[in-house]
Amino acid sequence: MTLPGFKPQRWQGVLHPAPVFIIGMHRSGTSALSGALESLGLTVGKNVMPPHPNNPKGYYENLPLTQLHDRFLTAVKSSWRDPKPVNQKWFKYLRARGWFRRELLQLLIEEFGSQRALIKDPRMCRLLPLWLPLLKRHFPQARFILTLRHPVEVAHSLHHRDQLTMDQGIKLWTVHVLEAEKSTRDLFRLFTTYDELMKAPVKTILELAKNVGLPIEDVASVVSKQIDAKLRNNTDRSWPIDAADEELTQSIYQALASGEMASSNELDRLRREYYRRLARRLKADRQNAK
Repeated sequence: MTLPGFKPQRWQGVLHPAPVFIIGMHRSGTSALSGALESLGLTVGKNVMPPHPNNPKGYYENLPLTQLHDRFLTAVKSSWRDPKPVNQKWFKYLRARGWFRRELLQLLIEEFGSQRALIKDPRMCRLLPLWLPLLKRHFPQARFILTLRHPVEVAHSLHHRDQLTMDQGIKLWTVHVLEAEKSTRDLFRLFTTYDELMKAPVKTILELAKNVGLPIEDVASVVSKQIDAKLRNNTDRSWPIDAADEELTQSIYQALASGEMASSNELDRLRREYYRRLARRLKADRQNAK
């Protein structure tokens, strides 16, 4: 399907200009969402991360792409568990050298070719600045779907899967959602929530599919196969006693849950305050560890 305003470019036929990116924190329904959209005409690529008991229907992530993201994080002495945003100097340094862009572009050609890609990896919440030059040149019609789940539910799920403390899980949630929102402001983006996906899956997928230019005739049957509300294991939103900054974190959640209605100025204010407090807490943790 040709999207409105699309103009053929010299790379047409090598990479499809309109991939769909699913951007969201771990354990936020990104796999369920991706499974439904892939079935409507997208591809996750040739080498797909296999299902796991924690995600029995599959992750819908391209394995080489996830590995490339992990290699970058390791190179800058970070990981997916790091509660801090990636320092901007690393993005500027690697963009200047072109290393990541060249390797990423080759990977995308090998994995997706000219097919319309579905690209989903929670690490991208913190790594989107690496993609920006490539997006502007090769993916002029890219669509981004930002999905949001309550931080306490996410933290419970991470505690069960990865044995992270509730405080660690909430800190991870916060940095992922803040960085994802900031990095996608100038891109075509849509907002949805885990609650919407679980409570009204057909309506949610139907609206998203329309907005990213996917066929909608089979949405009901696809949803019945791909989305199972019974797999939602964590619904407790009681604030954990070991987690700090309840009021600030809840304010961030409420602002993001309002989607495009949220004020950029307000989100910037919340981001600055959160990172100020996080730096203070991490400094205190280092001192206490001595």
